[in-house]
Amino acid sequence: MNKGLHTDIHRRELTALLKSSALINSSLHTNDVLNFAMKAAEEFMEAEASSVFELDPEKGDISVRLARGEKGVFMKSKRLQPGEGIAGWVIQHGKPMNVVDVQKDARFSDRFDKETGFTTRSLICVPLTIRGRIIGALQVLNKKDGNSFTEEDTELLNALAQQIAVALDNARLYQRLQENFELTEQELKITQRKLLRSERSAAIANLVQGVAHEVRNPIMSIGGFAMRMKADLVEGSRMQKYLDIILSETSRLEKLVRDVKEIAEMQTVHLEPTDVKDLLARVIEGFSSDMARKAVRLKADIGEDLPIINLDQEQISRALRNIIQNSIEALHEGGTLKLAARKLDSTVQIVVEDSGVGIDEEKLDSVLDPFVTSKTTGAGLGLTMVYQIVTNHRGEIDIKSSGGKGTIVSLELPTGLEPEMEE
Repeated sequence: MNKGLHTDIHRRELTALLKSSALINSSLHTNDVLNFAMKAAEEFMEAEASSVFELDPEKGDISVRLARGEKGVFMKSKRLQPGEGIAGWVIQHGKPMNVVDVQKDARFSDRFDKETGFTTRSLICVPLTIRGRIIGALQVLNKKDGNSFTEEDTELLNALAQQIAVALDNARLYQRLQENFELTEQELKITQRKLLRSERSAAIANLVQGVAHEVRNPIMSIGGFAMRMKADLVEGSRMQKYLDIILSETSRLEKLVRDVKEIAEMQTVHLEPTDVKDLLARVIEGFSSDMARKAVRLKADIGEDLPIINLDQEQISRALRNIIQNSIEALHEGGTLKLAARKLDSTVQIVVEDSGVGIDEEKLDSVLDPFVTSKTTGAGLGLTMVYQIVTNHRGEIDIKSSGGKGTIVSLELPTGLEPEMEE
């Protein structure tokens, strides 16, 4: 090789590497990186087609991550077994190969040629290596002028492969960071919604508690005087009917005051070892007459491996009673109520599902807020109380429902609460 030709080859290699570096590093998106890489490889090798193979460390096989050329579209998602074909051999042994005539090399597999209709004559395949670890292979097929690939082509493709491996690794890292960021952003939004709900609930509860304290004595006085007046009236008089309405409304207001007082008192928990199965059995037993009256079909699926965990038994029982009461009230005659409980990794999950009237989707975001209710009676503090109790236990509550299709309420209570963690 004369000196001028040698200089031209090195100039060509340098130009190729500089151009490929600019293309490859112009994006952090994996598919863009691969497409730029193969485009550069095809141009510099004057090849008809090219492909990138990726080693799947979990499955142990090799996938065609991206392919270019006339039949590239047919190669999408194709897979190789370890060691299969030239690419499989290169990935397995970590050595480049320049095959002048693939028909004379026993390692060549014509499976893809048969499936796509493409005819491979010659090829170069080099490993993609990052920090001593093989992550795949880069392959170019068939010189456009019909000649064979040269050793200089192999050296150039090998140099390109080093750049591509780094760029591919950077793109993967960027993708993972982006996924983690999106996950963190989503978790942040969920936490923000929970915080806003907690702050809103606390603010409303404090306001209402103050109002309730101020109106409690006047309500009791009104009720007491109304009862005395009723006792002095003749049975069946029109005034007695009016007094009955007064007594009914004062009774409702007194219950509201009690509910608000209970929520205010539920800011702390008193944890003690609790057999969850026994607690659920007692709660269910308390609704036996209500379910019998409406002919409710109960389907219970209580796991045998439920652990004994630290809970405030009274609070959790109250939360479950509120949820089940809501479900029974939402059921039509002969409806179905399902109660399931199981142990997850670090929580106990309790799920109450009914086939009742459901909750309109647009109301789901606010059902845990105070004084939001779809019932014609009650103040709408039941689920607010449930939310407060679950929050006290550092647990999670999830409600899924749609109008006319029933409701699913899921509680997850951590198994690792300790008495010294009481709030």
